Amino acid sequence: MAADYFVLAFGGAVGVYQIAAAHAGFKGLCFFRRPLLQYLFGLVAIAGAFGWFYGTENRNWQHTVEGTQQLGLFLLAIILAYFATALVASLIHARMTWSRNRVIEGKQHERGCGTLKTTTFLGGILTSFRNGRQKQ
Repeated sequence: MAADYFVLAFGGAVGVYQIAAAHAGFKGLCFFRRPLLQYLFGLVAIAGAFGWFYGTENRNWQHTVEGTQQLGLFLLAIILAYFATALVASLIHARMTWSRNRVIEGKQHERGCGTLKTTTFLGGILTSFRNGRQKQ
């Protein structure tokens, strides 16, 4: 039951991150270039996670997942979902960059979450390291 709950939270979180990234314009976290596809993917991920969780077994019984364990699983799932989303989006955009020889347009010197509007998560980290070395 704990593993099932983790998969539910992870799948739902990936869907929420995709919808939020499209809404906020964080191109560095988006799997697709078109916002409509982002929204559809996010909705399908959320609906798929809940459909799988509640459609595969009878969940209407007393289970052994305690409240603190459930909180821990939820927090772990959303944190891992964020990093998985960032990694997958970085790999997708790197592949697009290699195939088309272009990078995501925009300023590369922004800080914080604003960096994700112009570059990927891994691109932001690499840019931060390069800027840190140049200042020394």
